[in-house]
Amino acid sequence: MNMRDAKRLKPGAIVRESYHPDSMGHPIHGIVIGKKYVKERHPAKVLGGYKSERYDVIVHWTCRENAVPRQYYASNSRRLQVRQNWELMLVSHE
Repeated sequence: MNMRDAKRLKPGAIVRESYHPDSMGHPIHGIVIGKKYVKERHPAKVLGGYKSERYDVIVHWTCRENAVPRQYYASNSRRLQVRQNWELMLVSHE
């Protein structure tokens, strides 16, 4: 999701992972709980470069416990995760 789409994102929207759209035939969707604007130089995890701003999006994944997407920097998976806007794709607004 680019910065323009992330700016318009509201709680209740449905998202999925942008880089892993279909998990063995069962897409994993999440509900946006909130977002936070961050202005700092950081590595954009999915894009492979550096950016100066981003939105950190809080997502609650709505799937079976063993199907929750893994954050690649964490060894365990949780239903409530904070993701950069680059890692998500909008499926539907509320």
